[in-house]
Amino acid sequence: MKCKVCRQHAVVDVRRHNAAFCQEHFVVHIHNQVARTIKEFKMFDPDDRLLIAVSGGKDSLALWDILRELGYDAVGFYLDLGIGSYSERSKEAAISFAESRDAKLIVRSLAEEHGYTVPELARLTGRVPCSGCGLNKRYEFNRAALEEGFDILVTGHNLDDEVATLFGNVLHRNVDLL
Repeated sequence: MKCKVCRQHAVVDVRRHNAAFCQEHFVVHIHNQVARTIKEFKMFDPDDRLLIAVSGGKDSLALWDILRELGYDAVGFYLDLGIGSYSERSKEAAISFAESRDAKLIVRSLAEEHGYTVPELARLTGRVPCSGCGLNKRYEFNRAALEEGFDILVTGHNLDDEVATLFGNVLHRNVDLL
């Protein structure tokens, strides 16, 4: 398999584009796709201040990195959900990422902001952690964007996230959420 651009060995096959890319040209391809999508859907302007909700995972950190490389004023926002070692590892990943790129990262804690963690909220309400987690994240993301004076709040989701949510709603017969 050869890179569509340089004809060197390809490391990624992007079937929906009927193309394969080497590492360097795959990164260029992704940047171009993001820039094209932003422009096509008029998502935001170059002078807008963007708050990027980051989880410490590859999707949100990659999005933050791409937006910064495209020249946007993009600041990261990490919300510590208090989910044991998962939150500790993801917070460290977000902080390390920001430091390695000299990027600004705002860190807030659900426990400090509201006096409870996601596991505690699940125990108190008798509901699954996901229900309280999503609601609190959306609230805190929007609140931070407003309080800090950002024009746009950006989240990085991939299709796997969307499919998992849809499938979970089907399995649990959450008809109102479909």
